[in-house]
Amino acid sequence: MGGEEARLFFALWPDEAVCGALDGVGRKLRDTCGGRQMRRNNIHLTLVFLGNVEIARIDALRAVGNGVAAPPFVMTLSRLGWWRHNRVAWAAPDVVPDPLLALVNQLQDGLRAAAFAFDERPTYAPHVTLLRNARCEEAKWPAFESIEWAASEFVLVHSVTREEGATYEAIGRWTLR
Repeated sequence: MGGEEARLFFALWPDEAVCGALDGVGRKLRDTCGGRQMRRNNIHLTLVFLGNVEIARIDALRAVGNGVAAPPFVMTLSRLGWWRHNRVAWAAPDVVPDPLLALVNQLQDGLRAAAFAFDERPTYAPHVTLLRNARCEEAKWPAFESIEWAASEFVLVHSVTREEGATYEAIGRWTLR
């Protein structure tokens, strides 16, 4: 092998209203926890992280996306949290919608069948990263109103490293139906 590679992942991409609400929560969290806020145009919820993949295999990833048949769903982001080990502050649902889990399972099954390696965790923990390098304490959480996210599509994302930081570019898009 040894061809040119791209850093890739499948994700849910928020619409403008959800993106704006999450960006606002990120600002409040940054005021409380410090850290580096996710850039607004990079806000997403990872479904499956692939890491570095040979560019020649991107069409095979698109075929995996084409093979997914999952319905749209609504997810309520209703809690904030912080992982001390990697200093990430996040928003997540209290209840993970069954269609979200089914979507992740279909993607993982398709990736396994197509012989792709991916970050496979024992339990899928859906979350939206809002801050990196944060130092949060739960007693200081800002007021937070739940955010309703109507998921109607998923994307294949290329993480491109630039001088100003990573930029995420959708290189595949599929409608949930």
